[in-house]
Amino acid sequence: MRKINYPLLLIIASTILIIVNFINSWDKMDFGFWGRIISLILLILAMVITIRETKKNKEKRGYKK
Repeated sequence: MRKINYPLLLIIASTILIIVNFINSWDKMDFGFWGRIISLILLILAMVITIRETKKNKEKRGYKK
């Protein structure tokens, strides 16, 4: 069984939530709207960094699929 890549799953879910936030809150872009968008973008950045570091660590150890 293949291991689930949770950071990638979070990136996809965050992207979907950003799109939904834009669709639902297009007319009322207040501080709460921008707070949600910024927090989701920061979550995506954190997961990208996590994926990158995991790949580097696997390469250092000589891990093969």
